[in-house]
Amino acid sequence: MNIFYYDIAVNVPLRKCFTYKSNTKIPVGTRVQVSFGTKKVLGIVIRKLKKINPQIKKNTIKDAIPIDEHKCFDKSTFDSVLWASEYYHHPIGEVFFSFIPTILRKDASKKITRIKTKINYSINEADKSFELNDEQKKAINNISKIKGFDPSLLYGVTGSGKTEVYLRLTENYIKKDKSVLILVPEINLTPQLINRFKNRFNGEIGVFHSNLTPKKRFETWLKSKFGVIKIVIGTRSSIMMPLDELGLIIVDEEHDQSYRQSEGFKFSARDMAIKRSQIENIPLILGSATPSLQTLKLVSEKKFKKFEILKRTDGKSPPKLIALDINNSELIEGIAEESMTAIEKTISKGEQALVFINRRGFAPLSECADCGWVASCKLCDSNLVFHKSKNRLICHKCESVFKVSKACPECNSSKIETHGLGTEKIEEVLKSKFVNIPIIRFDHDSTKRKGSLEEIYSQIHESRAAILVGTQMLTKGHDFPRVTMCVILNADNGLISPELNAIEKISQQLIQVSGRAGRNNNLAKVIIQTRYPDDLNLKKIKTGNYKLIADQCLENSKLKNFPPYSSICLLRCTSPNSNNCLNFLNRAHQILKSKNKLNAIGPLPSIPSKVKGNSRFHLVLQSSTKTYLNRVLKFLINEFENWPEAKKIKWSFDIDPYDMS
Repeated sequence: MNIFYYDIAVNVPLRKCFTYKSNTKIPVGTRVQVSFGTKKVLGIVIRKLKKINPQIKKNTIKDAIPIDEHKCFDKSTFDSVLWASEYYHHPIGEVFFSFIPTILRKDASKKITRIKTKINYSINEADKSFELNDEQKKAINNISKIKGFDPSLLYGVTGSGKTEVYLRLTENYIKKDKSVLILVPEINLTPQLINRFKNRFNGEIGVFHSNLTPKKRFETWLKSKFGVIKIVIGTRSSIMMPLDELGLIIVDEEHDQSYRQSEGFKFSARDMAIKRSQIENIPLILGSATPSLQTLKLVSEKKFKKFEILKRTDGKSPPKLIALDINNSELIEGIAEESMTAIEKTISKGEQALVFINRRGFAPLSECADCGWVASCKLCDSNLVFHKSKNRLICHKCESVFKVSKACPECNSSKIETHGLGTEKIEEVLKSKFVNIPIIRFDHDSTKRKGSLEEIYSQIHESRAAILVGTQMLTKGHDFPRVTMCVILNADNGLISPELNAIEKISQQLIQVSGRAGRNNNLAKVIIQTRYPDDLNLKKIKTGNYKLIADQCLENSKLKNFPPYSSICLLRCTSPNSNNCLNFLNRAHQILKSKNKLNAIGPLPSIPSKVKGNSRFHLVLQSSTKTYLNRVLKFLINEFENWPEAKKIKWSFDIDPYDMS
């Protein structure tokens, strides 16, 4: 009887595979059940071994039992995930299991069963009852000619009709019986985009994101794998959807930080989309009105193509950006009188106004007026945020919930005051001022309940005069045709931030917010409240010319050898004991001093420095080349295996971090 040996990846935080045997051939990428310690666990076959490690005794090798007739990963998705494990230097089992539906991760009795039903897609021609402009036509024609892997940036100003370009290109691939994967950065963007695709295509549109039930996600995964669904719209977790005959990947709002996963396996879905399209040898479209510096650099190096749509579909001018100096203004709970007057004028014309503040809750600070005690999380280095709608104090880092204290726990005073602004407080202020006008709050709290997103969209589109209040969730790709005026609060936090990519972030955010206004109105305007009206970066942002700002950021980054002209990794570690983190990182820093082509900075406390009871520190590792940085990281992994300090902490690499803190 033949015995075959395999490397199996299991879902554990170890950077290696484990050897198992079977008397049957098992294809690479297949789920198996194995004994691991005292437990039965699931694993993925990574490779068939021609010979086993001589240090392993054959009689100790346990059996791998195949579960499914069909593979979890076909060759292209398997190779893409394998690349991700190597590129991000993350335990191989955790990476593979990140891209398996929850049901298949946990339940060996659940099988991958072929679905034989086929859906024939057709195009609803009535939904195309308008003319494309010349720039849209040119972009569609040129992108349609692309064969194989040749990434393209679709640089279209807000309101320029990028979605229509996506629809027309998707139509081309559907007619060839190919599948299309469309990535969006946030769950709240899916309903609007899904409706556009459902109106255009007769046939099931697959949806995949974390708010769906495990059963629903599994159904979509299966239908995609066996070709029942040809169009899937999803967030970053859908990047490895096993689509049959995949022909095109679209990444909408490619610059958005939500494509990065910051917990557990830290990866960028945008970058994985680039790699997957290369492995699949298919076209890739990265769409944005405010492209990332990384993408713009690749365009300048002729590695990516660029197609521009610089006019709005309605022919209207972009909104006028106004920097409102609030140093001498009287503020009504953070809103200047001039801003309030502008909102009032907008409402009186039967139009909608949008107030943007990137902070949810009612007030971010609860403080005793007598002794200065501040309500803070017991597990995190973070103040508790007062949520008036729930009458609770909530930690936005670990989501712990606390009762509101009637008396100060330090001095027993009843003088506990709230300070600062959040979406709830702005909503309350506006409700008291505009009594008969709908005030629609759009943030994480108001959109959590199932169906709430759809209700909010309906309310926005059915209302005439209304005021929208929201966080950055409001800024991303939404089409609110009646919004003709925006007020931006707290923009100064981004202007004075010490982060390396602060100007890139704040310019993207402000231009995206401004893009929600005036899609059908030449007189639209955006008021940016600021205490720094003469700030040079703000003056550039006021022009609305993102390319001007991005070119300056790229020039500065090149001079200082910052990303994207260098490669950065954060070596992060956590432990209940801060000394354990410091001992580990100091030792790492010491051995890195001999690496001439590497710059190591730290240890530095992360922000916040404590989350869920664990202290957090990091070391910044910077190199001019990705290749050399990878060599250093592999060297560190081997070193850490023998360090007693490494056993006292949890450590991870954060490759190409978006957030340097």
